[in-house]
Amino acid sequence: MKTENKAEKPEYPEVPGKIRKDGLERFIGEYISFLKIERGLSLNTISSYYLDLMKFHAYVEREKLDFKALSPFFFQNFLSYLAELGLNAKTRARFYSSIKGFYKFLFKRGIVSEFPFKDIEYPFISKKLPNFLTKEEVGRILSVEFKNEGVRKKQKQRQDFENIRNKAAIELLYSSGLRISELADIKLENFNFDMNFIRVRGKGSKERIVPFGTPFKDILKDYLPLRQKYAKQGGGNNLFIAEKGHPLTRQGLWKIIKKAAVLAKVDKNITPHMLRHTFATHLLEGGADLRSIQQMLGHSSISTTEIYTHTDISHLKQQHTKFHPRNASGGGTSGSNGNKNK
Repeated sequence: MKTENKAEKPEYPEVPGKIRKDGLERFIGEYISFLKIERGLSLNTISSYYLDLMKFHAYVEREKLDFKALSPFFFQNFLSYLAELGLNAKTRARFYSSIKGFYKFLFKRGIVSEFPFKDIEYPFISKKLPNFLTKEEVGRILSVEFKNEGVRKKQKQRQDFENIRNKAAIELLYSSGLRISELADIKLENFNFDMNFIRVRGKGSKERIVPFGTPFKDILKDYLPLRQKYAKQGGGNNLFIAEKGHPLTRQGLWKIIKKAAVLAKVDKNITPHMLRHTFATHLLEGGADLRSIQQMLGHSSISTTEIYTHTDISHLKQQHTKFHPRNASGGGTSGSNGNKNK
């Protein structure tokens, strides 16, 4: 019997064109395998890194340079070259991260003798302030009822289940600041009800511990018995399920949040991520420290969390503009209140 030798799939995505396996590309392949196996990054992220590094490889080859002996000036010039190509700051920053991570990998393995990125300035990205809900808007959304009057008994049972499930999902999003993908993936065994926290698996398969509030725990007491009626044997142990027992998808959870906003008459384009932003913003306004918020959100860098300080400052500026007597919108000069100097 003739056996057919099947070619193994490469450890990283293929790119068009004939490729010579030189030293630099071989190490790029090893780095991509490292990101996939040891870091557990998503396929989309790995593909982006790979394509960035192959463009970097083409540039180094064109300039006939030794990749093991590149100076910080070279990388500054390369970033300038990307700007000349018309790439925006966000794309240039991604290139920076891709190549810096690669050279950190090379340095730790002794392939390059020096880490050349220590004195290189990170490409500046102007960050958009995140949209968030006011406490009053959140209160209205958490208070909505997903019910219609005058339904039949069987429909009422299903409606009661969906109503309490939807309330629990929105309460958990706001209570713990989860990503929508994390919410969809939450299992019953992830909860510690004695300590009021959840074990969450986030980006890059990193686990973190996130607290949840008493209101969510109270809703869960009503939801779990109803969930048991719809849960299917062998259908998984996801917390949020559909009527037929299958786990609710990200899209299904997204629709629930959109419907809640309509029922609450909140005139904003609400997304699941907006509730995550709201969670962080309200914590900061309430006096929580940035490091704690970083841990709860699962940000690998504090710089990602720092955007919420700008949101808080923006809120303070609005309050100052509105209420301070020396601002035009706050009543003009200090003499306008009748306490003029005589």
